[in-house]
Amino acid sequence: MVALLLLAACNRGGLPAGDARRPDVILVSIDSLRPDHLGAYGNERPVSPFLDSLAASGLRYTEARAHSPWTLPSHVTMLSGRSPLDHGVIESDRGIPDDLPMVQEAFQKAGYRTAGFVSTIFVSDAYGFARGFDRFEDFDIARSDNLKHPVRAEQVVTEALTWAEAQSGAPIFLFVHLYDVHYPYLPPEPWNYQIDKPGSRKSTAYRTYEFYKSKPVTPERWVHLKAQYDESIAYADAQLARLGEAWAVSGRKVDWVITSDHGEELGERGSWGHAHTLFPEVMRVPLLVSGASVPAAGVREERVGTGDVAATLAGLAGLEFASGGLDVRGAIPERDHVFETSRMESARLGLLTGSRRIDVDFARDRIDVFHVDRDPAERLVTLDDAPDLERRLYGLVGEAWSASGTVITPGWALSDGKRLDHRFVGPGRFGVFPADSRIDGEAVRDAPLPGKITLADATREQLKALGYEQ
Repeated sequence: MVALLLLAACNRGGLPAGDARRPDVILVSIDSLRPDHLGAYGNERPVSPFLDSLAASGLRYTEARAHSPWTLPSHVTMLSGRSPLDHGVIESDRGIPDDLPMVQEAFQKAGYRTAGFVSTIFVSDAYGFARGFDRFEDFDIARSDNLKHPVRAEQVVTEALTWAEAQSGAPIFLFVHLYDVHYPYLPPEPWNYQIDKPGSRKSTAYRTYEFYKSKPVTPERWVHLKAQYDESIAYADAQLARLGEAWAVSGRKVDWVITSDHGEELGERGSWGHAHTLFPEVMRVPLLVSGASVPAAGVREERVGTGDVAATLAGLAGLEFASGGLDVRGAIPERDHVFETSRMESARLGLLTGSRRIDVDFARDRIDVFHVDRDPAERLVTLDDAPDLERRLYGLVGEAWSASGTVITPGWALSDGKRLDHRFVGPGRFGVFPADSRIDGEAVRDAPLPGKITLADATREQLKALGYEQ
């Protein structure tokens, strides 16, 4: 495999000259990547030399978080700068609203050649991600009968390089999404035995989050799974190094933004996976900003989020793009960070503000408060009664609905910073969580919900097999 990659590299024509005044901008999202498994963030295993080099020469953010713990809403936030509570793409039957500005459109309008190469259905054209890209390749994932890693990082990077080599003169905005670090953690040779014995479909078969709550993974299997996870990172890193080498050889100026859509729970709460909780192991993500427009390296400890990615990308290119985020190269004031998930059986809202985080589990009628300054892993639930945090969180959800009479919803009605469970008695305004909940009664929403999409039955069955649907 290594020999074939080297041969392919030797046969490439290389990148043409670019625009010396405007650096290329590359956004890389590595699905399910925890920051603490990169060398730059403390992993002692040498699995990420290329990403570590970008961290050493650029800005590394130690307190970056996603706003949702699963792929679809997190990537919409990443490319729009809008939170999931704002854009509403929070479930697999919702597509990106036509009127939601996406940062790739700003690059396209500014004369950049734009391209996206992605490797999972939840960042595919089926959900509207192709808008604003001159070339968008999702490898027909949306219509594939096999969603178990049909597209490898090698294929994604090769296609991206082939496209980039055909561009000359104009600067490039390139979006690369890699899925190889997502379970079932099965990198190809020779990466699959760098740390531990090679894995198999049987050894890494994922059931559901609740399955592992009742049938915990054994300590021996955790050792194997974590080794495979790191081997998958090593494979993805090696493929990204091919991109880095191509740009280095060409002499084109380039800026990099490296991040992830969410992390991964690896036994911290007694289970495995993501999307169900809002704890640090699934909400913390790496964020690296490096390249021609980052003259000095450093470590930034301010809190930032994936909602800042779009503004940072635009800032690197000197573009105007209205979003809810900030260019993280500049001043970063203290801000509230809101998290949500309503995936499958979960219904959680979280708020991180100052030294405290509140976690509201609607489905279980439970509210927990954590002091993150002295308990960053959020293992110790305090006895604090925090009505101020609860009011603040509900207020940030917004009151998108107006009612003239009694309204009933299977979700939870929120009004004036208060939780009203399933009923709102108007007239007046209220919000609802989850945002796509049905409303029974006379109510009007300020803006329409994101449009529904239809997935093929075969695709849904494959998503169920991966634990994405229940």
